[in-house]
Amino acid sequence: MIEIKPATSGDVLDSTSLIAEYAAECSIPAIGEINPQRETYSLMENAGLLHSFMVLENGEKIGFAMVVTPIMPHYGKRVASIESLFITKNRRRSGAGLELMRAVEQAVKQLGCVGILYSSPAGGQLERLLEASKAYQRTNAVFFRRFA
Repeated sequence: MIEIKPATSGDVLDSTSLIAEYAAECSIPAIGEINPQRETYSLMENAGLLHSFMVLENGEKIGFAMVVTPIMPHYGKRVASIESLFITKNRRRSGAGLELMRAVEQAVKQLGCVGILYSSPAGGQLERLLEASKAYQRTNAVFFRRFA
């Protein structure tokens, strides 16, 4: 049975095997190694700008999401943005990811967000899922340039 519950960033970051798998699959090598800044996450949580969720299956941690919910200055509206959304590889295609997305979307609606922005690794499973769904629309592409 899948359970999705609110968590703290510390709960997520303390899940070392989840973070290691996430880092191996979702990091952006041009930026460098993933180095979670606990103090920054904590400050964002305390300001009400970061919301974390843990996914459990029969008590085992199998995924997480971290969502930022700022007011977008150009629009004057609160829009959620996925910082991280991850399900372990061996639990994908079980419906856990979709349950996580639904739970996150419900939570950010209750926070007053008018919508949610997802980003995913280019060519990844999440990108394919979102493109196939009529509920989501592609709005931007993200590019990175490293400065030496």
